[in-house]
Amino acid sequence: MAQPARSERRVRNRGVRPAVVFLAACTLVTLSACSSDGGDPTENKPTSASPSPTVDAKEAQARKAVLTAYSGMRQEQTKAYAVGKDSGTKLNTYASDKALAKIEGELFQYRQAGVVFKGKPKSIAKVTAIDLAQSPHKAMVSECFITTDWTAVKKDSGKDVTSPNQVHRYTVTGSVRTIGDRWMVVDYAVDKQHTC
Repeated sequence: MAQPARSERRVRNRGVRPAVVFLAACTLVTLSACSSDGGDPTENKPTSASPSPTVDAKEAQARKAVLTAYSGMRQEQTKAYAVGKDSGTKLNTYASDKALAKIEGELFQYRQAGVVFKGKPKSIAKVTAIDLAQSPHKAMVSECFITTDWTAVKKDSGKDVTSPNQVHRYTVTGSVRTIGDRWMVVDYAVDKQHTC
């Protein structure tokens, strides 16, 4: 196949160049129209609506309820460990499912060993995630659990039976969800490898 003469190629290229220049100019005009040039600030307002304050208030209220459930579980757990049983506490008001089973299992073991706890632990908890779009609502809590002033002792003698290698500050991750209209702790995972 014969190649077009050199003069024909130039003609074709000349037709392409003005088209490219024209497209580049259009692009620049379009981009400059989108940029801010100090004009009326009301022209550049975002088109999406800002979040509704009621949504924020709803989430804040839910976060507060999550922390109330979590701290309620810890308070009732402390009461139960002080006497070696959960009767007379409101533990099942705040804990359910695996969380309640774990606490009751530990209580059983301590009762068998004749161990109770003196003092009180400290809990610093915060909500790290919350989902109000799903039902039941769910939340995650990160806790720094401090047991420095919470000692395991023999119930009959009061002798300290705390392990000498006991970690006194560690992290706990809690799962909290709604059961009916109430937030309850349904599980927690202790991580003694990570101090806080």
